Amino acid sequence: MIYNFIVYFVNFIILSLTYLLYNSLNYDRDNKIINDKNNDKNKKPKKKIGLLTNEIPPIIYGGVSTWIINFMKMFNDDSDFEVIPIFLAYADKDTNLIKDKYKGIRIVYNQNDIDTHFKDIDICVNNLWIALDSIKYIVKKYPNIIMISVCHSLIKMEHLTNLGSSYTDNFYEQEITFQYSDYVVLISKAEKKYYEEFGYTKYKAIPTVIYNSYSPKYDDVYFDIDYSNNNPGYIGRHVPRKRPELALLGALKSKRKNINVINMGVDYDKNGNDYWKKLENEFKDILEIIPFTSDINKKNYYWKNIGVNSITGIYEPFGYTICETLDRRIPAIVQNIDGPYEILGELKDYVYLYDVDKENFNQDIQNYKNALEKFWDTDPEKRRVNAFKARRALDNFRPCVIKEKWKDLLETCLSEDFKRNRINKDTLENMSEVFLKKPVYTYFNKFKQFINKVFEYKNTK
Repeated sequence: MIYNFIVYFVNFIILSLTYLLYNSLNYDRDNKIINDKNNDKNKKPKKKIGLLTNEIPPIIYGGVSTWIINFMKMFNDDSDFEVIPIFLAYADKDTNLIKDKYKGIRIVYNQNDIDTHFKDIDICVNNLWIALDSIKYIVKKYPNIIMISVCHSLIKMEHLTNLGSSYTDNFYEQEITFQYSDYVVLISKAEKKYYEEFGYTKYKAIPTVIYNSYSPKYDDVYFDIDYSNNNPGYIGRHVPRKRPELALLGALKSKRKNINVINMGVDYDKNGNDYWKKLENEFKDILEIIPFTSDINKKNYYWKNIGVNSITGIYEPFGYTICETLDRRIPAIVQNIDGPYEILGELKDYVYLYDVDKENFNQDIQNYKNALEKFWDTDPEKRRVNAFKARRALDNFRPCVIKEKWKDLLETCLSEDFKRNRINKDTLENMSEVFLKKPVYTYFNKFKQFINKVFEYKNTK
């Protein structure tokens, strides 16, 4: 009798505990479901960033295309912002490659596409410097869209430093972008200085500096580099402003024997390039030219056979080439101006700087030669140590760092204070166009001065 009672009692306890545990699990599950539903309701939808461009791989390669890809990668799976690439295809009929390559890409074939592709966009990050009527149309059609224009280079500066060009003689059209933007992002402090010197601050756009991002490829990859190699080289576009012949002319001026110079990236396809053909024939004993190519094997050949890379020029907004040079731990001779100089920051003593002379080409050759001889006078082990130390400069341009700068700007643009001030400016813009027929900046500045005087007067009471 007692035995049966004990058995029943134990079974009762086990069943009770099982029941309580089951209810507890169900309670936690139900609470989780309820909380998840509440969180979904309270979760703010992502703000949509329209990334507007007419350059994207594989249709077009280059600096802007690289920037576009890096920007999309930076914001991939971001919790606050969704980046939607929008490709302007006015001049490109075959867009099948990018439709499959980029998830969610929107393609603008004509103005009607703008009406549909931009209706849900909160901020447009614009990378165009052609077809600028499209920018005007977007701003007029969707006045609530905040327009941030990224200035990858000042076309006026390109024109002045490339000895004039049919490709850049319409530089004044870039001002339309500044006129219809809320912010203009310059990619170096030097660019912002040029922007101000050209008088572009007269437009309503607020200029700010956010450097390009660079994601190092060789953190854990070490190339077999011969740091006793004395051969200088240049890789990149061969345009006047980059002065790609300095490596050759500096080496010739030094009169040092047993030196070879490699120039990679000469474009023979468009107009024949008589200048570089002449140099190639005249200095064939010292100069090796690798024409422009996307062949990775030829690119690796270049890096394998130079001892120092030349970052030269009289104008360079940022400088992806110096980033790759530092990334590969290759010694570098670097211009002491503009983007490349800023990239080095406090680590500039670990490369071989030369003083740029924009006005006197012969003096520029001499200055480059001085830096080249300084490199030659540095022993191989010191060259190696310097290259490893200089590479730390890239840490300031890693995507995780640059993304925070962009998020700060995007959040500023979405703030109530910015929207309020923007409405006031736009109202004055419309009033000036309708009633005064004069640019808004003339009257907006005067209006601000008037308000300030009113407050000064009241404070003296």
